[in-house]
Amino acid sequence: SEGEGLGNKFLSHIREVDAILQVVRCFEDDDVIHVSGKVDPLDDIEIIEAELMLADIQTLENALNKAERTARSGDKDAQATVEVGKKCLTHLSEDKPLRSLGLHDAELKYIHSYGLLTLKPVLYVANVAEDDLSGESELVQRVRDYAARVNAGVVHVCARIEAEIAELD
Repeated sequence: SEGEGLGNKFLSHIREVDAILQVVRCFEDDDVIHVSGKVDPLDDIEIIEAELMLADIQTLENALNKAERTARSGDKDAQATVEVGKKCLTHLSEDKPLRSLGLHDAELKYIHSYGLLTLKPVLYVANVAEDDLSGESELVQRVRDYAARVNAGVVHVCARIEAEIAELD
């Protein structure tokens, strides 16, 4: 609500979705103020990604405490959950979202119920200027390069034109 942290209530809503679309600004305009004072879509993406990774770390740490207690009794599913959970925590501690880990279906079944946010598919929506309808700007290319590294998709749109079209009869 104050621009800092996503908040638990908001994160609980995201846990329920099948995919995440993140709109990022990829245009300069002196009339449109950016909260950080400069336009850098990768900074914007990384801030949100860091919040999601921190939430996943917290979720996994809480879940693993319970799974480790159950695993001590010899429960094979709990042991597998602990193994996959630790693998995920290691990946997250390297500042990498879980979608880039490449877990197999057999592994995913043990952590599916946790609603891990960085495991969800992501589509970055690059909001471009009217003079960049082709999406060829350096800012959009930086988003594409990042998305390729983290197994995410990218599309570009000009929200200003979309808004003008929406106002037509």
